Amino acid sequence: MADKKIILFVEGESNSPNGDLRQGLSKLLAQKLNHKLPSIVLGDCKTQTINKFLKNRRPCDLTLLLIDLDKQENEIEQDLENNQLLARQSDVFYMVQEMESWFISQPKILDAFYGCDNNKKKISDKLPKKKASEIAKPDKELIKITKITQNRSEPYHKIKHAIELLKLLDATKLEDDFTEFKRLITRIKN
Repeated sequence: MADKKIILFVEGESNSPNGDLRQGLSKLLAQKLNHKLPSIVLGDCKTQTINKFLKNRRPCDLTLLLIDLDKQENEIEQDLENNQLLARQSDVFYMVQEMESWFISQPKILDAFYGCDNNKKKISDKLPKKKASEIAKPDKELIKITKITQNRSEPYHKIKHAIELLKLLDATKLEDDFTEFKRLITRIKN
């Protein structure tokens, strides 16, 4: 019997002239999955992505969902309940709090990508001194700390920069830092 097709529904803009998040995600996942990469479907906002995940499920496929939590990790159960996902919780994975938390968790990639600010201060030196998953609105934090940098003419951009930053992430470190990412990799492998 042939392997099931794996489809990963991801919260993210599906029609963007700024690039394709699928490329960045594929490169990141390939570090751990090699030949078993899922088909990635970008679902736009969280609600639309959840709806696509729930409605487009075919029994012969393994369908998974990767969405922002926009909250602390201890609120996953409540989010599953609020979005009618409890019955499928083994197929639901969260970016805690958002994908930008992944970037913040690996400050060296931010320094390499953005360089220093006008005062020669590393971007990583401007980050809050707490776990990346505990930073509320990490996307806003990235915009704030990357307003003026050596290597980029604009601050953090949720699509253009995310694609490139995803390709730079270390998937093993991401597994160590984010339980949900490790769960996703394990689920796809098995």
